[in-house]
Amino acid sequence: MSNAAADADFALEPSEPGIVPARVIEELRRCYRELKNYSQALGDAIKAQAEAHSVEPGALRKYIAALESDDIEDTRKEIDDLRRLIEEGAA
Repeated sequence: MSNAAADADFALEPSEPGIVPARVIEELRRCYRELKNYSQALGDAIKAQAEAHSVEPGALRKYIAALESDDIEDTRKEIDDLRRLIEEGAA
């Protein structure tokens, strides 16, 4: 179901403050299950590619997330700070 179609369908539901219609709950549960499935598949793919290319899975995940959120510069600053802290702490 497209977002516009879902919004139109759910807009027809009677709205009572504090009560979420069962139909909406079921749709959100379906979305959550899909999220879990995709999240697991992404984690598996990242792990496999990280192993294949000899990088840490966490680093590859963070890099992909930074690329997708247009956050490379903030990530670069965080890495520089972390490197400096590690170097200073190792003394």
